Amino acid sequence: MSKLINWKSDWFNGNFKLFADGLQKGAITFGVWTSSAESVFDDQNYQFVSEGFWQSSTKVIDRKTSEVIAVITYDSWKSKALISLTNGKQYEWKSTGIWKSQWTVSNYQDEHIMYTCSNNSGVISSDTDNKLLMIAGLFIKQVYNRQLFILIACIVPIITTSTLRHH
Repeated sequence: MSKLINWKSDWFNGNFKLFADGLQKGAITFGVWTSSAESVFDDQNYQFVSEGFWQSSTKVIDRKTSEVIAVITYDSWKSKALISLTNGKQYEWKSTGIWKSQWTVSNYQDEHIMYTCSNNSGVISSDTDNKLLMIAGLFIKQVYNRQLFILIACIVPIITTSTLRHH
């Protein structure tokens, strides 16, 4: 049976709030200048710690046990990511919509999560109870959003400077 979770994000800081049946059930809170985050969803509490230049990977830590329970590895050129759980299971995150308004997390067997967004809100449709995967899908999307913002912030001054020099 499919589970529906609604989410809203704050455009300014990228934080998420998760809702089920109209009640807030969780949140993802990002650090100000990092792509690291804290998350809570029902009784699950995770910390996402991004590592490497351009956030090439993220460790997911269970806040109750302080153990690393997953590693997310990014493929920025293809807008894909691999979520590797410590139990050996792997899931792929990938964007499926032409305007990056849909994405999925799946093991291509029995667990599949679909995300849709419009403006700063959306819906998660999941056939699994795995809260870590549901949160990881939103977290990865925000990491890619932040990378795009940084890229644009770097390119615009270069183009502006180049254009002004030729006049």
